[in-house]
Amino acid sequence: MSAFLFGNTSYASEVTAIDDPTLLKTFRPYKFKTKDGQWDGQLVVPSGGADVKVTVRKLNFTGDPMVRLCNAASGNCTGFGPLRQPSLTRTFTNMLPGTYYGDVVTGTVTSSGTISFNVR
Repeated sequence: MSAFLFGNTSYASEVTAIDDPTLLKTFRPYKFKTKDGQWDGQLVVPSGGADVKVTVRKLNFTGDPMVRLCNAASGNCTGFGPLRQPSLTRTFTNMLPGTYYGDVVTGTVTSSGTISFNVR
C-alpha cells in the first residue's frame, strides 16, 4: 500500500480487487476540496492502457460536477465530463499508460468529497 499527499492530508491509495477479474486496481479513497489548487487523487494506468471509472462520493454540492484526468508527465488532460447525480460516476475509455491526476470542478462553488478510480 502507498500513501500520497494531496493538500494537507494523506490517504491510502491502492487496493487490488479480487472479486472482479476485469478490475486491475482500485485507487481510493482520496478526500478532495475543489478550488484549492490541488489535484483530486492519483491513479496509474498500466502498460497496454485501460478504462478508468471515476466515482465521487460524499459531495456537498447539488449541481452537476465535472471531472477530468490529467497526465502527470505530459500535462495533457481529457476534456471535462459530467458526473451525473445520483451515482456521480464517469468512465474514461482507452486511457494510455501513465500516471494521472483527477480534477473535479463544481463551478464557482467550493465543495468537498471523496474520489476513487477503478482501472479496468
